[in-house]
Amino acid sequence: MHEAELQMKSDLLEKAERTLHGIVRHTPILHSSLADGLFFKAENLQLTGSFKVRPAYNQMAALSSQERRRGIVTSSSGNFAQGAAFAAGRLGASIKIVMMRSCNPLKVERTRKLGGEVVFCPDRFEARRETVARIARDEGRTVVHPYDHPLAVAGNGTIAREILGQVPEVEHIAVPISGGGLIGGIAWAAKLQKPSMKIWGVQPSGSNATFLSFRSGQRQAIERAETIADGLKVTQPGEITFPLIQRYVDEIVTVGEDTILKAVGDLLWEEHLVVEPSGAVTLAAVQEGKIPVEKTVCVLSGGNIAPEVLRRVSGK
Repeated sequence: MHEAELQMKSDLLEKAERTLHGIVRHTPILHSSLADGLFFKAENLQLTGSFKVRPAYNQMAALSSQERRRGIVTSSSGNFAQGAAFAAGRLGASIKIVMMRSCNPLKVERTRKLGGEVVFCPDRFEARRETVARIARDEGRTVVHPYDHPLAVAGNGTIAREILGQVPEVEHIAVPISGGGLIGGIAWAAKLQKPSMKIWGVQPSGSNATFLSFRSGQRQAIERAETIADGLKVTQPGEITFPLIQRYVDEIVTVGEDTILKAVGDLLWEEHLVVEPSGAVTLAAVQEGKIPVEKTVCVLSGGNIAPEVLRRVSGK
């Protein structure tokens, strides 16, 4: 068994549930009006507008008081930045968040409003990592990872526990994929409780590193991610998350940009839900016929939609 899997074989999930109780929202399961038997797990209604507050708070709550006093540094494309800023504020720690200059300006603004100090870097994931390492070295800050950490994975796993408590009859869960922390946690937690569950991962066709890795059986990197789903642009799955994906995820599919935008619009106009493209990819996969409809829960991972995307789907 891979070392990364061994790290997830403890009581981390139960500890995460206790840590997050009373901190995060127990988000609703909604029946879809678009298809019979289809449900939505509305993490777009989570605090800070995405699921990311779960992995952020679960990691930071485990830090020692000395580590919190030294401050925290992390990196993000936007949603983890907001979750991390919220968590640091609740725990009384200062935080610096490294973001690429091309990040969604709305997410940058909200991160700052939550008390996070944004440090920009060039538009390369290597630059993100290098900047985080430099700040940690120069300032003695504690590094918190946006997805590739056991406590991040366990925080995300609490979503699966909620889903199974809300819809016990569910047979399929569809999950967006970026670095793999969300699907790794959901797949691991869901299969522990209900081994017959089918877990489907979804990536944009222009940001398909995990799709390619899953097909080849080893981690692969892509040179650049091109997609409107700005939260799904990680160019290589994580060292901890990928073995979990290999073991617990049943299938990974990709979806096109036009379908993603259509799904955002359908969620807005038909379901009255504001969901960003990164969160709408699961519905897009259903609409492309790549994921079953009956007894399926689509995880809507976030609702921090850029104004220009909202204008595109609203026709204004």
